[in-house]
Amino acid sequence: MVIADITVVPVPTERKAAYLDFSKRMAEVYREHGAISVVDYWQSSESADPADFHADGASYEPGELKSIADLAGASAGDSVVVTVTSWPSREVRDRGTAAATRDARVLETLDEDPVFDGGRVIGDSFEIAMSVQGGE
Repeated sequence: MVIADITVVPVPTERKAAYLDFSKRMAEVYREHGAISVVDYWQSSESADPADFHADGASYEPGELKSIADLAGASAGDSVVVTVTSWPSREVRDRGTAAATRDARVLETLDEDPVFDGGRVIGDSFEIAMSVQGGE
């Protein structure tokens, strides 16, 4: 069963190019260790109003609906990045992430100027519960 690791992290908007460079390098490592795919979703500059995700006529107090940016603790100068790393199974995921965290290319990043604050990363693993897909 496919499993996905999903992370959410605020990144300084001005560091987008540096983040994408870093992420591409890390994606190559994870792909070599068994990931099916790694996809970054960069927060749109025209983010949706949280109310857009609820039924018309629903009544909410101002500030009651939270955005992902709110939950991630993003500041005005941040954009939120959601990364989805898909794996063919839990077993491949567990072996792959263990190998990636010991990979020299990942360890070398510990000496680099951080592109984002790792203490602000939110993440977990998910199994597919439902999927509806259509053709293009």
